Amino acid sequence: MRNEVSGSVTGHVVQAGSIGRVSLTGPGPAEQHPVPRQLPLTVRDFTGRVEHLAALDALVPGEGASAASVVVAVVDGPAGVGKTALAVQWAHLAQRLFRDGTLYTCLRGHHPAGPAAPGDVLGGFLSALGVASEWVPAELEARAGLYRSVLAGRRVLVVLDDADSVEQVRPLLPGAAGCAVVVTGRGGLAGLVVSEGATRVPLDLCTERESLELVRAVLGPRRVDAEPEAVTGLIRACARLPLALRVAASRAETQPHLTVADLVAELSRDRWGVLSVPADPRGAVLAVFNWSYLRLTVEQARVLRRLGLHPGPEFGAHAAAAVSGLPLEDVRRALDALADSHLVERVDRDRYRFHDLLHAYATDRAEHDDGPHERELARRNLLEWYAHHVRTAYRLILPHAVDRHVGAEVDLRTEQGIAFADVASAWAWVQLEWANVVDAIRATARHELPRLTVLLASTAANALYLRGYWDVALEVCDLGLAAARAIGNRVVECNLLQRLAHTHQGAGRSREAEEVLRGALALATELDDPHLRAEVLSNLGWVCVERGGFAEAREHLLAALPLSTGLFGGRLEGFVEYNLSAAALGAGEHDRALHHAERGLALVQDDDDQDVAPYAVHRLAQVRQSTGAHAEAVALCERALAGESLRGDPRHRAAVLRTLATSLRHLGDATRAVGCEEEALAVFERFGDDRAHAVRALLEDSADGGQVVRRAGEPALSRTATSDPPGVDGVRGAGPSR
Repeated sequence: MRNEVSGSVTGHVVQAGSIGRVSLTGPGPAEQHPVPRQLPLTVRDFTGRVEHLAALDALVPGEGASAASVVVAVVDGPAGVGKTALAVQWAHLAQRLFRDGTLYTCLRGHHPAGPAAPGDVLGGFLSALGVASEWVPAELEARAGLYRSVLAGRRVLVVLDDADSVEQVRPLLPGAAGCAVVVTGRGGLAGLVVSEGATRVPLDLCTERESLELVRAVLGPRRVDAEPEAVTGLIRACARLPLALRVAASRAETQPHLTVADLVAELSRDRWGVLSVPADPRGAVLAVFNWSYLRLTVEQARVLRRLGLHPGPEFGAHAAAAVSGLPLEDVRRALDALADSHLVERVDRDRYRFHDLLHAYATDRAEHDDGPHERELARRNLLEWYAHHVRTAYRLILPHAVDRHVGAEVDLRTEQGIAFADVASAWAWVQLEWANVVDAIRATARHELPRLTVLLASTAANALYLRGYWDVALEVCDLGLAAARAIGNRVVECNLLQRLAHTHQGAGRSREAEEVLRGALALATELDDPHLRAEVLSNLGWVCVERGGFAEAREHLLAALPLSTGLFGGRLEGFVEYNLSAAALGAGEHDRALHHAERGLALVQDDDDQDVAPYAVHRLAQVRQSTGAHAEAVALCERALAGESLRGDPRHRAAVLRTLATSLRHLGDATRAVGCEEEALAVFERFGDDRAHAVRALLEDSADGGQVVRRAGEPALSRTATSDPPGVDGVRGAGPSR
């Protein structure tokens, strides 16, 4: 590295003579992250709403001025009235006043799949603001706190579209002055006005003048002036509802041979009768959607209505092909046509999203146009498509775990498969589709497809575990357990009980995990399955080690050891030895701990799947550290870190970093130790892991000038290693992926 000066300089230049440490990672937002500008496109030919735009303008200080508090505006009104169009139009005009970015999300308040979770929205916002995913906490309150911290001192505009409730919105509000929030919703947001001082901007139907301007903008002055009475009739038939006006006028615009008078005649039929009842705006929207639907080709209509069976709002072209039963290329062409007609929204290449009302409309069309057998077949094809890809991805990500966790024996076939080139592509698909997979699990349970529920739940639970989504993972496990019991597969039930216990353990609920595992042990004993019993005993030992019950842990693990020989390519036996080492280390039996650690590493280090080896290497590092062999411990920790993969548990990496920091301090490298501890702290905080307290205290002590010094000849553990029972600081949530 070298110092350079470029450009002209007036006065003195001060440069570093030496650089003690360069930090390449940290728990905060990336310095060079681009400013987020997330607003969707404005509505073409937006007209009118001058008073409403002015009302929003009046709430935000101009350039150079500052606000005394966060500005919150609530735009409310009936469905189809143009709340989103107004909010997005104004935000595009006003975002120049917000130098630090514009955030946007649809809260899905009226979507058939249910409203978006505030925690998920915060995760997306934090990512857009430059916070790396590994630094995002798991709990809602912690995410909201980090979100407010990141926004402090910034000028950011936040648009929260289609809110469901005050409780959904409150965690998404910034805490410091300088930011502004626009919330849209159909109602139920009065609490924001009362408690948060929000300003209500009610939105009603367009005025006659605004309606005429909208039709003129779409059709052009020539056609409007040629049929003034027919245009007046069109406005009347559409009840001045913006969505209905735009869709109806666009039909005439795309079909020059269709006169406005002809269009009004169509709107006068029974299917449009609801448009004459302004008190029923949903009926008005459905009438317009029906008309748009009838313009579609046979294939386009089939794709649209079958997508109404999709459990989530966002979908890929392959999933659309699976549910429609059409060839992929035909579906791609149909989706392009639907996107051009604004019946679906194009998100990315081969990926689309439904507006909530359009999704509901498509569901209604499937109910109306397809028979029960057709609907059930299409739905099952879609759910099997997700199950197939979940299982395929799982076989790549955790190949040794497939047979153990997927015991439903489901024969899956799909003609619209996605080929995963490697582990990274499989994991990328899981990251993209995890919300749809969870919705698919709920759908299989709701439609009584227990074998698919078991398969999906068994595989998805592990991905949710690795992301720290404890509540969703618990729900998925419960759904899987109910399905396993429904089909009478007790082996699968036992496996899912273990996954449920892992989830409790990952969330720091060891008591609940142990209780679930004791039930699983009773079931394995009743089944007289020694292999299953070995696995449950090994997990019971793991839980007991975590809570400091080393004698009880050893009892379970020694019972599991002879039963685990040769199982899963030696992985289970290696896992037992791994935990026997921790139990011995916790009891102060260093020689025994070393024996078990070395044996555990020997069992897994030559395996084709290297995900397990870093855990065994870390255990050996802890044992070496306990005897004062810090240089060897450092080398082992570095080896463990080098072996970590994208499918590993981030908390294990944090535990290794913590062990590494301890030995680095003993070797006098406090600067590097602090860097390791800071990285570990961020991960522990993200997952709500209580090891964060000890690491934070150590960092604060270091900042105050405290040091960890080992007296000559002293082989004892450092302060970091003894903040938990000896040798156990790396155990929680850090077992090999199972």
